[in-house]
Amino acid sequence: AVVHVSVAMASGARAVLRLGWTGHERVRRVELANADVHVTARFDDQLLTIQHRDRIDKRWLDGPAAPLRAQLCGFLDVLAGRAAVVPTAAQVLGSLTLVERARSALRPPTRPVARARPDRPRVAVLGGGVFGASCAVELGSSCEVTLIERHPALLQEASWINQWRHHSGFHYPRSIETIREVQQSKADFESVYEGVIVRDLEAYYAVSAFADEITPERYLATCRANDLRFQEVSPPADIVYPDRVSVCIRTDEAVVEIGRLSRQLVASMQGLQHVDVRLGCEAVGGRLLPDGRKALMLARGSEAPLEHAFDFVVNATYVNRNRVSRWFGFAQRPLRFDLMEMSVVQIPGARRFMMTIIDGPFTSLTSVGEGNLFMLSHIHQSVLASQVSADGLPPAWPRTSANRAGLLRHGLRYMPMLQQARHVESRVGIRTVEAHTDDFDGRPTVVTPHGFGCWSVLGGKIVTVVSNARHLATEIARQSQLLRG
Repeated sequence: AVVHVSVAMASGARAVLRLGWTGHERVRRVELANADVHVTARFDDQLLTIQHRDRIDKRWLDGPAAPLRAQLCGFLDVLAGRAAVVPTAAQVLGSLTLVERARSALRPPTRPVARARPDRPRVAVLGGGVFGASCAVELGSSCEVTLIERHPALLQEASWINQWRHHSGFHYPRSIETIREVQQSKADFESVYEGVIVRDLEAYYAVSAFADEITPERYLATCRANDLRFQEVSPPADIVYPDRVSVCIRTDEAVVEIGRLSRQLVASMQGLQHVDVRLGCEAVGGRLLPDGRKALMLARGSEAPLEHAFDFVVNATYVNRNRVSRWFGFAQRPLRFDLMEMSVVQIPGARRFMMTIIDGPFTSLTSVGEGNLFMLSHIHQSVLASQVSADGLPPAWPRTSANRAGLLRHGLRYMPMLQQARHVESRVGIRTVEAHTDDFDGRPTVVTPHGFGCWSVLGGKIVTVVSNARHLATEIARQSQLLRG
C-alpha cells in the first residue's frame, strides 16, 4: 500500500510525501505547494514539474533512478538551484522525522465513534448535486453512505444553473479533451438515466457569420475528426436569421429533464437501505483521526454540530473544494468563481429545440424538456461577476442585479423567436472552474485524490457523472480491501 504523509510548514506551504507500492509499481513522490507554485518530484520517472499560476515547467533528471535518499537530496538540490549550500542526507531524514511526528500529533477524537462493519466502509459524500447524488447511489450497494446536502432538496446549486444538455461533443470545438471525455462517458450515463433523457427535439449548432476564431471549415473539420454524428442543414428561419450564420448542423444531442432526474435519484436512494440522505445538513469542520478515519462536524439548522467518523470522504461541493481540503491539510487548488445567470423564458407555440451559436459569441437557447420553456445563456452576459480569490474560497458577493435584458438583447441578434419570449425566472448561482486555464472551452471533470481516503470533484459535464462515480466506487473497494488486509 502507499503511505501518504502530509504536513503544513511554518511558511504556510504544504508538503506531501507518498511512498510505497501500487501492485508491482513503486510510488515515490514529493509535492511542495504554496499559494504561488506547486512543485512535484516523481522519482519513479525522474520528472520534476513546477506549476506556476501562468505556466508549467518540466525537467527530466539525468541518470537512472537512485536510492530514495539520494533522490530526495537531488530533489532539494534542484529546488535550491544547485547553490553552494545544499541540504545533506541527514537534514532530509530529519525533515521526514518531523513530518511523521506532526502526523502523530493529531488530536484524538472527542468521543468514541463505533467503527463501521469491515465489509461495508462508511463513506461521506458532501454535496447533493447531480454528481454527489449519483455517487451516493453508485456506492450504496457496497458502502454505508451518508449524503450531506445543506439545502432542503437535491440539485439546488451548480446543478440548478445548468442547461442540462445530453452532450455529444459539439459544444467544445477548442477542447478535444472534453469531447473525448463526453464520448467515453455517454454510454454509462445512458445505462442509468435513459428514462430522463428527452430526445424528441431538434438539436442545432450554427457558426456565426461574424465569427472571429472558429470558421465554419474549422468547426466542421473538428466534428468530422471526432466522429460526431450530424447533418448539415439549412438554418431554420423561424429560429435563427439565416444570413447571420455561415453553417448550420442538426445533431444527435438531447436534454436531461431535471425534474425527472431528481425524482429518479430520490427513488433510487430510498430503495437503498445503506444510503442516509441528510437534507438541510452542512459539514462545518473536519480533521484526520490517528487511525486514518476522517471526522466531520455536521450541523443541522440551529443545532450544535456533532462529530461523525468516516472511512472515506468524497467532496462534491465544488465551491467548497478548498474549504474542505483545508480542514484535512490538503493542497489548495487555484479556482475561479463565476456568478452565473441563466434566464428561463417561455415561447408560446414553440416546438422543442436547442440552438447554439458558435463564436457569436456563444449564445444558447435550449429547451428544458417540458412544455415551451427554454434556458437562455450567453458566454459573457451570463457571467455577472468573476473572481480568483486569494484564499481559494468563494467570494461573498453583494446582491447583484439580474442581467436578463442583456441576455435577451444578445440572443435577439441571432434568434428572432425570442421576440415572443416571456421571462419566467432567472437562475443565479456560482460556477467553479480551474483558474488560469488556457483551455477556453474545456470543461473536463477533475477528480483529485488527496490520499487518506479522500477525493475532491470539480464537475465538468453531467454526462460524465456515472463513469466518474463508478471509478470512485472501484477505488474505494480497492482501498477497503487493502485496509482489511
